[in-house]
Amino acid sequence: MRKLLAPGLRLKRWLLMFLIGVVLFIIFVLVAFGDEFAMLMSIINSQVGKLISMPLGNYYPKLIIEIALFIISLVFIVIGLRQMASFFINALMPEKKGKIASLLYRQSMLEKAPNIVVIGGGTGLNSILTGLKEYTNNITAVVSVSDEGGSSRKLRYEFGVLPPGDVRNCIVALSDSEPLMAKLLEYRFKEGEGLKGHSFGNLLLTALTKITGGFDKAIVEAGKILAIRGRVLPVTLAQTRLCAELESGQTIEEEPNVEEHKIKYSSEVKRLFLKPANVRAFPPAIDAIKKADIVVLGPGSLYTSILPNLLVGGIKEAIKNSKATKVYVCNVMTQPGETDNYKVSDHVDRIVKYLGRDVLDYVIANSSLAPEALYRKYKKQGSTRVKIDEDSIEKRFNIALIKADLLTHKDLLRHDPKKLAKVVISLA
Repeated sequence: MRKLLAPGLRLKRWLLMFLIGVVLFIIFVLVAFGDEFAMLMSIINSQVGKLISMPLGNYYPKLIIEIALFIISLVFIVIGLRQMASFFINALMPEKKGKIASLLYRQSMLEKAPNIVVIGGGTGLNSILTGLKEYTNNITAVVSVSDEGGSSRKLRYEFGVLPPGDVRNCIVALSDSEPLMAKLLEYRFKEGEGLKGHSFGNLLLTALTKITGGFDKAIVEAGKILAIRGRVLPVTLAQTRLCAELESGQTIEEEPNVEEHKIKYSSEVKRLFLKPANVRAFPPAIDAIKKADIVVLGPGSLYTSILPNLLVGGIKEAIKNSKATKVYVCNVMTQPGETDNYKVSDHVDRIVKYLGRDVLDYVIANSSLAPEALYRKYKKQGSTRVKIDEDSIEKRFNIALIKADLLTHKDLLRHDPKKLAKVVISLA
């Protein structure tokens, strides 16, 4: 406090102005509504009357004084508060300088906005989170932790931490920090013994897990560093392995194998399950779903990002029992080896299989078309457009279908974050 009042800081003057405004406002209240100043007002009343040489009576001078006190106190309070807010914003967030009114208004609106829970993983989750943070601060990302690829796999088995990759991406998506900080977390080492292939963000989350003693605590601390809006929660704190029983009778384990089951094993998935089977959900994730206004599944890989969350004990029951509007966002393109030739109804069928009937309220699907050359480019990689079979969805599942232009204008066939977020928010 002594430092804040030190000479040359240019804060004391605005604090003094604010305090003078408060004192004047108190005097205004006493003058307007109390009898304590009756004698004083009588003297001032007669003196003001003599000064302007008019028989003003016993009321008007008092009214003039009341109005003057009110206006002056209000001006002093507003200017003092504004300048103090400006002082702290300029000192702590120089990039926000000169935007006090818009910042306060935006913060107020975002805090009142709908409470949205998004469940999934991978790049699809990043996309919708990036868009939603422009509409609400009340966002919770519930993230799958069955990833067993690349950097996440190495850290998982070397350090015993939960796979940090998808969580890191969500933190970056919700971040309000400088772009350089986001790039830092996304930076992937291309050389160095032991470092090659790891992203800095994955290493940060691993280090924070060891320091704080828990993956959930590490996420909270990383969120503070990146100044995220909302929360990122792992669907469970238990180590899990994604497994699948195929139509061919084979049983396969680990996410990369499930992701490419059609390519590697030429068979459709009959049943997904987790090892161990009795994994329970992270309690704050259950609580967030219960309190949500909207619960969104996807977008993202059907078998490896969305459905694994529904296999965790307590999640699908929480979704069913929640009073929230339940929405599934279907992918724009099929995924090679995973959802080849799937239509929208095929995606919905798999969701309903694990979530249950009469739970989903809406399915959001992209209805716009991209240039044919772009589709040809994706077809070479084994990916095709997810076709909308509207009649099948409404007749088979009794779920409302929302068709919208959701494509990004970039040279990619993905959801545009702003377009998708706008459709989701409209459901509130």
